[in-house]
Amino acid sequence: MFNPPTLEDLQETRRANEKLVLRALESKPEWVETELAKTTGLALSHLRAALASLLDQGRVRRLPGTGTRAVYGLADPGLADVPATPLTEDAKRVRDYLEGRADSALYMSEQLRMTREDVMKALSLLNAHGMITCTFVGSLVIFRLKETQALGQEQAPAPTGKKKQVA
Repeated sequence: MFNPPTLEDLQETRRANEKLVLRALESKPEWVETELAKTTGLALSHLRAALASLLDQGRVRRLPGTGTRAVYGLADPGLADVPATPLTEDAKRVRDYLEGRADSALYMSEQLRMTREDVMKALSLLNAHGMITCTFVGSLVIFRLKETQALGQEQAPAPTGKKKQVA
């Protein structure tokens, strides 16, 4: 009898595939997608799922390629690897600031009147909780809340706000 894989099984497989991709990416700075698939032995669909997750985590970035060739390399958004401890006041300020917008750490530090180091600590903690993503624009790193985080925070108060406006 066939038992379909559970969500936990699929997540475990994706994490294992991510490790394969990261190991390959550590061996040279740029990889064309098809070469990466051959080196890791992953089917293109599994490779793309792992790459999408790693891109979302800010651990991999897509580099300029020639034509339609997708080129990938390791990314370093400058976040520290910290445990997911309770959010600090600084982390809450940065999280609140990022609601509905995306920004660089330097600009956030100016807007929030915090040091860049404190913003990076807050972003590292938010990242440990899986709350942010980052995008690379050239050498600039842009941070934003993950859509599920932003939607989850916005959905709870929205109905209450609408009821108050209607009543």
